Amino acid sequence: MKKTRTRSIMVLLMTLAFFAGIIYHISNLWVHSAEWASIPENAHLSDSNGLEIAGTVYDRNGVVLAQSVDGKRVYNDDEAIRKACLHVVGDDTTNISTAIQTVYRSRLTDYNFIFGLGMPDTLKNGRNITLTIDSEVQKAAYEALGSYRGAVIVYNYKTGEIICMVSTPTYDPENVPSDIETNDEYEGAYINRAISASYPPGSTFKLVTSAAALNTIPDVEKRTYECTGSDIVAGKEINCFEPNGFIDFREALARSCNVYFAQLAVDIGKKDMTSQAEKMGFNSYIKFDEIESAKSVYNVSKASQNDLAWSGVGQYEVLETPINMAMISAAIANGGSPVNPYIIKDISLSSDSGQKEHGKTEGSQMMSGDIAKKLYDMMDYTVETNYGKSSFSDSLDVCAKTGTAEVDDEGDSHAWVTGFCKDEDCPLAFSVIVEHGNSGYSVAIPVASAVLNSAANQIRN
Repeated sequence: MKKTRTRSIMVLLMTLAFFAGIIYHISNLWVHSAEWASIPENAHLSDSNGLEIAGTVYDRNGVVLAQSVDGKRVYNDDEAIRKACLHVVGDDTTNISTAIQTVYRSRLTDYNFIFGLGMPDTLKNGRNITLTIDSEVQKAAYEALGSYRGAVIVYNYKTGEIICMVSTPTYDPENVPSDIETNDEYEGAYINRAISASYPPGSTFKLVTSAAALNTIPDVEKRTYECTGSDIVAGKEINCFEPNGFIDFREALARSCNVYFAQLAVDIGKKDMTSQAEKMGFNSYIKFDEIESAKSVYNVSKASQNDLAWSGVGQYEVLETPINMAMISAAIANGGSPVNPYIIKDISLSSDSGQKEHGKTEGSQMMSGDIAKKLYDMMDYTVETNYGKSSFSDSLDVCAKTGTAEVDDEGDSHAWVTGFCKDEDCPLAFSVIVEHGNSGYSVAIPVASAVLNSAANQIRN
């Protein structure tokens, strides 16, 4: 009798588990049916994963970036705009995992568990998507990068709207190259380098080291040092591009003195350097809308003293994403805390009844207001005394920091520049990375200049 009772209980439990599994599976399928229908493995559901009947993607000014016409997905008439917007908008495939047509495909196609892709208009949740990007600024960034691989990101540090996000290499979504999988020219073309790639930041990381120094070393602004072009830390050499002579803290940032900042990093120590880096976005992901970035990385737990010194100038194993670099500049411009970036301006029904999807949200505090003000002034001084205000624009007042990040002993270094505009009517934070561009000043600044001038022209007109 006891055996019969035990077996009955086991059968009952198994039956309950079976039905619980069925209920869970059906519920999960109902909730995630749109995503399930949109993955590449289920492309048989439609000719192009539903995009042939999908809604329209617009830029901030109502310019059509992608739409469905006569059962086919078509893109903007301008080839340069198509290529410039590829990594934001996407193509007919889901190869670009962070693109709008990948992440928001279910919203564009309105796939429904019961009606599939043929849901009546009266029941549709969303069709058209308006983005915050400006297609003309995108085009300017694409053309400024030219044949270089790299990325540009510009966003409004007061509202969070991403005005420009361009990555190269790119390709035409209207005419996808037949050799895209085998031609080295397109290597990495599916990656949005602005958010999904991380690079050695070089001297742009000195903004992080500066913040850590201001937070931990009471007299750092009075500290002077004689740079002879090199120094020995823990038995190994740290070198500068040239001797800088006697310099103080502000001048060390302006001249980008490696030996000064290397010694600062050693004096600050691993714990406080790591703490400040993590406050400024390192070792965590950035998520905006439903898109997630790669990580910026700062890990010196196993670093030698010499490695720690090199980390203070953005070398060693430090890695930075362009979007996080732009947010650091935004935080400096914004009193210590960035406004979180976003790219979805609106998702609306085909009847044009708007549904606001995202808006301004405050990011975590990266530094105190006092430290932000000091870095603000130091970046302003750096441009005024080393780059020249006219290097960026005659109509914009820009604060910035360049970086030249060594990659290996043979190839050219990566070129960086990050900063922000002081202008009230153009509150733009930006970051530019040019792979193997070698010089932040001679290569990255001209790219930033072209993009900022385009953005200012669009915003002011």
